[in-house]
Amino acid sequence: MSNHFTHGYALLIGVGTTAESRYSLPVTVKDVQALKTVLTDPNLCAYMDDSEHIRLLQNEQTTHSAILDGLTWLKEKAAADGDATIVVFYSGHGCFDLSSQSYYLLQHDFNSTDIANTALSA
Repeated sequence: MSNHFTHGYALLIGVGTTAESRYSLPVTVKDVQALKTVLTDPNLCAYMDDSEHIRLLQNEQTTHSAILDGLTWLKEKAAADGDATIVVFYSGHGCFDLSSQSYYLLQHDFNSTDIANTALSA
């Protein structure tokens, strides 16, 4: 019998660096790495430590398309596994865009002069 939780899936996003360096937050990478350690610890959450159960996006990997792909992956896991537990963790900047009156998550490849069209709508 496995001591792993085989129904756990997580997308962990740490936007440590951004294309516009003034928005970089290097400590966010430590946040996602620490959470992965907790999730995969057999004495705590016991998630499987593989890419079929945990996706870790850090720094340049945290693009708009990679994050959306990760969310699609989680949706597919949840649809295929009726006992699935899903974790989405985002560590990085967010903002309120006055022109669109909406909140956004700022991923690696956003453009600060066009937030509504390049950042992730929260």
